Amino acid sequence: MTAAALEAWLAEQIGRELGVPADEVDPDESFAAFGLDSLRAVGLAGELETLLGQRLPPTLLWDYPTITRLAAHLAAPC
Repeated sequence: MTAAALEAWLAEQIGRELGVPADEVDPDESFAAFGLDSLRAVGLAGELETLLGQRLPPTLLWDYPTITRLAAHLAAPC
């Protein structure tokens, strides 16, 4: 999955949480600034596991704290 596709998917998920359109979600804003608590962050990491079909650490959103950084990390070749 490309970084752009991951960014779009993540913006959609965050937008849904915030009740705003995905295009209003700043991909360079921290997940904490969006109000994601630890429970929701771990849940989002689990949703990413399902989407990508691979195991991901539950600390993923703390290790890569913005949509841009997380998408770039996940799209990078292993």
